[in-house]
Order: sequence, then structure tokens, then C-alpha cells
Amino acid sequence: MVVLLVPAGGHVVTQIFGEWKPSETLEIEVLFDAGYAVPEWRGDAQAEAPRREWLAGMGAAGWRPLRLEAERYLRECLRVKSNGEWMKWRADFPDFAADPPDFPVLLNDGAYFRMRVTGEMALASGAEVFWSEGARPALVLRLPGANGSYLTLAPGGSLVLPVEGRASGRASWIESFRQGFLHVLPFGLDHVLFIMGLFFYRREWRPLVWQSLAFTLAHSVTLGLAAAGIVRVSGAWVEPVVALSLVVVALENLRPAAVGRQRVRLGVVFGFGLIHGLGFAGALAVWLKPGAGFFTGLLCANLGVEVAQVLLLATAWCLTAGWHRGVVYPRVRFAGCLGIALTGAFWVAQRIG
Repeated sequence: MVVLLVPAGGHVVTQIFGEWKPSETLEIEVLFDAGYAVPEWRGDAQAEAPRREWLAGMGAAGWRPLRLEAERYLRECLRVKSNGEWMKWRADFPDFAADPPDFPVLLNDGAYFRMRVTGEMALASGAEVFWSEGARPALVLRLPGANGSYLTLAPGGSLVLPVEGRASGRASWIESFRQGFLHVLPFGLDHVLFIMGLFFYRREWRPLVWQSLAFTLAHSVTLGLAAAGIVRVSGAWVEPVVALSLVVVALENLRPAAVGRQRVRLGVVFGFGLIHGLGFAGALAVWLKPGAGFFTGLLCANLGVEVAQVLLLATAWCLTAGWHRGVVYPRVRFAGCLGIALTGAFWVAQRIG
């Protein structure tokens, strides 16, 4: 089983991704967000996600408490019962076997290290996995086999492991689609506000369609390039620019209409769409990796993003239908644009600082 801690907004983890592989005993390899192994950062939505460079520079004195906390937390979350007995397991950290440690390199340049967990008894047919209740992320478990289907275990839940890999779950393409959707709704507030900024530009189907297409094309290009490892950038500058895009788009909405402005607008949307694509790549760093199923996963994740985007636009269109030509809508539009711009400006300062 390979388990990945997936942060969403600081170190508020929304799910732990895992891959289970059948063997005589339980085998787990955890890709752990090092920042999440710092207790005071774990529940802080404003805590900045640490970079790989930070982890590499800590030295032996800093690495030891991170390893201890990562193991302690996983033992708190995950329990396995086989043949009616609770399974004991031991842990080692393969990255630290090298000198210097060979930490993973991911799309978001995040600080991660691997933890290998090995069970101390045979894994019998019908073994159960228990996930502790409380304010913790869900466990998303990838099952063995060519299809790579998924099961989700909510806090306080349990499931029976299919030792022969025959259990049914969500297909891998469905899970990729789901991850793309979730990184817009409900976890991608900055992307949601950008889409609303597009909507407030002009409530007419032609400008709306062209903006949506420009944004889609742009973020599809950079998401694909980053996921394939062709382009690699640091989230340290991507996230502030994503926030800046909210300010620019929202304030540009308030300019008087002018001849030729549509082309400028599309250029602005396309340019910022390229940056948002890098933001999506960072958020999906542990899901999109070159190899078997990469293009299917990339396509489905991107489709998930698009469905969430279309849903937002369609909802906004329906909610404003019938009163968008009245005297109230311009005021709502102005307030919406101003709110988006102020939120973006706050995030720029926060993410730079």
C-alpha cells in the first residue's frame, strides 16, 4: 500500500491516498508531507507548505522528530486486524538510507519523505482496515490490478481488504475525474473566484464562452506539461500570481467597455490560465505522474476541472436569470468584483509574506 498525504490549503489534509498491493503480510509505503509532521502546522490552514529545499537543509537533528511524528500519527490513524488479532507493524525510512537523503521530487516542489511500513504477521483473507474517527482526512485506497480501482474510507470507518484483488471500487479514471473536480469544488476557492471574475465581465454567452475556452486551453497546456515533468516551477511564486489574477480580472471588469477590449481580455485570461494550470498541477502532484495510465488520468483530471468550471458558470447564470437587466444587478456585480479583488489582494500579501 502506498499512502500519500495530500494537503489542501496549508496543511489541512483532506484525504490520504493509498495503494494496496497483496503480499503475505501488510506492506505500506507512505509519502508523507514533512510539514504535516510538524504538529503545530497540521491544523493551521494558513501555514505555508514547506519546500523540498527546507527539508533537505534540516540535517539529522531536524529529521529525527519528523520521522517520529509521522510514524506516531499513522499509528494513530491506521489499524489492521487479521485473523481476529490487531496487526503490529514496524517502520523504516528508505530516503534516509542515502547520504544525503534521497527525498522525492514532486510537481509542487513539496517537502516529502517516504515511510515503509511492514506488518509482523500474515495478512489473512478478510483482513480489516480501520481508520480512526475524529477531525482527520479520509483514506482513499487504490486496489491492486490493472484497473486500479479505488475505495474511500471515511474517519471512523472500516473495510475488508480483498486479498485476491477482486473487490470493486471506483475505476481509476473516475477517481482522477473526482480529484480534478474536488480541486475546484470545494477545495479551490481561488479558482472559484477566478471563474466568477470571468462571469462578472459580461453576462452574455459569446464573451463567456470565449473566455472559458481561453482559460481551458491555457490551463490544460500547463497542467499537462507540468504533470509530464517537462515544466517544473515552484509554488512559491505560482500561488501569489494565482491570487494576483483575481485582482487583475476583477478590476478589469470595472473598466468601461471599449472597442478591441475583447482581445485584450482574452489575452489576460489566457495568460493567467497558464498560471492556474501550474496551480492545478501542484495540487494534483501526487496523482499525476508519468507512467502507465498517465494520459488517461491527466485527461480525466482535466475533465473534472472543466465540469466544476461549467457547473459554476451555469449556476451563476441561472441565479441571475430574470433580474440581470434590472437596477440591482449592476450593484451586485460591482460588489462581487470588488470583493474578489480585495480577497485576491489579501492572498497576494499573505502568500508573499
